[in-house]
Amino acid sequence: MTVCINGQFFSSNEAKISVFDHGLLYGDGVFDTIAAVDGKIWWLDEHLERLFQGCSSILLKHPWSKSELSELTKETFLQTKQRSGRIRITITRGVGDIPSYSIDSCQPNLIIFVTPLDFPEESVYSQGLSLKSVPYSRIFPKVKNLSFLPSVLGYIEAKNTGYDDSVFVNYSEYVTEGTTWNIFLLTNNKLITPGDSLLIGVTRNKVIELAEYLGISVEESFVPLEMLYSAQEVFITGTTKRIIGVTQVDNFVIGNGCVGGLTSKLLKEYCRVFY
Repeated sequence: MTVCINGQFFSSNEAKISVFDHGLLYGDGVFDTIAAVDGKIWWLDEHLERLFQGCSSILLKHPWSKSELSELTKETFLQTKQRSGRIRITITRGVGDIPSYSIDSCQPNLIIFVTPLDFPEESVYSQGLSLKSVPYSRIFPKVKNLSFLPSVLGYIEAKNTGYDDSVFVNYSEYVTEGTTWNIFLLTNNKLITPGDSLLIGVTRNKVIELAEYLGISVEESFVPLEMLYSAQEVFITGTTKRIIGVTQVDNFVIGNGCVGGLTSKLLKEYCRVFY
């Protein structure tokens, strides 16, 4: 594996970051994950825009321009000599004074690497997922930051109780997002997705555009957990997931317990138009 650190390329055995990096010590940084399929890096500009917005939101100043990051990302992918991959770009605040939180002495670090891109098995798309609701929220949810503990715990809790994954419910008992994905539901023949206290996914936006192209209007709204239970269909979206139907939330069966017709239609169109 080739790893890009601050514009230089290393083998995975040679790649090193200080143990005093604020990304490790405080979860102080941002990242993004991008899909490369059949030699094409999908929506690189949109992912970089979100990455830069995240840096701005947490006051993380760094020396790289979008064009520089774009070229470094492309070069890192090329050096893998693979047709497809899961690209991760991370920017940390870097090494600073210890134990001070002062950022004055920090020098940001950029890390880019590519791992295999493994989409879910076909059976997952055909059978759907079961979700457990958990009372978690990510820290600064609109920023894809390194403080990912709620997602890790949510996934572990789901697996430990026999579910495939977890969906987050905030203190107001509204559904927000999942561990690494956004969520949609069809109710009263309207397609709805949460619009607040969540990370706005690039894939989420593309699915909204795709639905509207097909003549399906999408409403961003507050979603009480009970609305999820009674939905006609539920599905999730994500870079490395595409569109996956949900057939159970907690003890409630969604619809008739099968992946819904609209979900299947959107997935088919997504794969045709995108990847």
